[in-house]
Amino acid sequence: MLYIPYDALTDTLEKGLLRAGLDEKRAAQLADVFAGNSAEGVYSHGVNRYMRFLGEVEKGIVDLKAETEVVSSFGALEVRDAHFGIGPINAEDAMARAVALSKEHGIACVAVRNTNHWLRPGRYGWQAANAGVIGMCWSNTINNMPAWGAVDPRLGNNPIVLAIPRKKGNVVADLAMTQFAFGKLEIAKLSHEQLPIYGGYDENGNLTTDPEAIQKSKRPLPIGYWKGSALSLALDMIASATALGRTTAMVAADSHTEYGITQIFIAINFRAAVDPEKADEILDTAVDYLLGSTPVDPEKPVRYPGQNTAKIRETNLSRGVPIHEETWEKILAYVNEK
Repeated sequence: MLYIPYDALTDTLEKGLLRAGLDEKRAAQLADVFAGNSAEGVYSHGVNRYMRFLGEVEKGIVDLKAETEVVSSFGALEVRDAHFGIGPINAEDAMARAVALSKEHGIACVAVRNTNHWLRPGRYGWQAANAGVIGMCWSNTINNMPAWGAVDPRLGNNPIVLAIPRKKGNVVADLAMTQFAFGKLEIAKLSHEQLPIYGGYDENGNLTTDPEAIQKSKRPLPIGYWKGSALSLALDMIASATALGRTTAMVAADSHTEYGITQIFIAINFRAAVDPEKADEILDTAVDYLLGSTPVDPEKPVRYPGQNTAKIRETNLSRGVPIHEETWEKILAYVNEK
């Protein structure tokens, strides 16, 4: 494992994005997305995805020149067509718009069609919470999860984020509909590690903690078994109907590659309608009650979602962002290629 200083990391990533054809402003923005996700400990959706993103650009899956278009609106609801542009930038722009609309209307929703993979969903929840509003967002995906009771994958792992702003620390839940996100399976595989609990089935139909076996079988477990299966379908339908975007079924029928997906961004400016101090007291009561839990392992106290993010970022900014040596070598080779 290598530890790369943050500034050196973003500088290198930005050079590669410029080489791929991205303009300076968006190259800097996207480099910060990749580096920032890894700096905050979400290695599966940070620098580890960089070369894959460049591959998608080369294949024409991601259009670096695409501009998002507002195609319709009604009150605090806005529908956008991203025209197969850059997923993370589309997502940041959509959440920023939802936050701005919520300041005017109290609650707002921005639906985006024909976008691409947004990398780490939680980033956009943090974006909303840091702006002082509740943030919700979700995305559909290619078919990569079987429905409960099925063998063949016909649902997406459709991640959803719920973010609550709090003075003592934002609560940000970032959840895929599979027990383990596919990026986490890839990280475990690269690290030659087993999953801590069953994550899916092997090709013989046996539950397994082997990430590579789950990748081969294409049978990850949905969270909550049948509940995760049902929630995946519901999220897909809500997003696609609202944006007039492609469902998981339509993405799967068009290609074996995930692109042209559909996403929802919601912001709730709750403090504008209630006593903000009382709201904060309620939020603190909920978190404090949770943190008072008796842990199974005394050395591992119970945490709320997002509790350690700031600490992880501080550590990684101090010592350098951890990057797999093989991944870093590939990035340098691309950046320095003549």
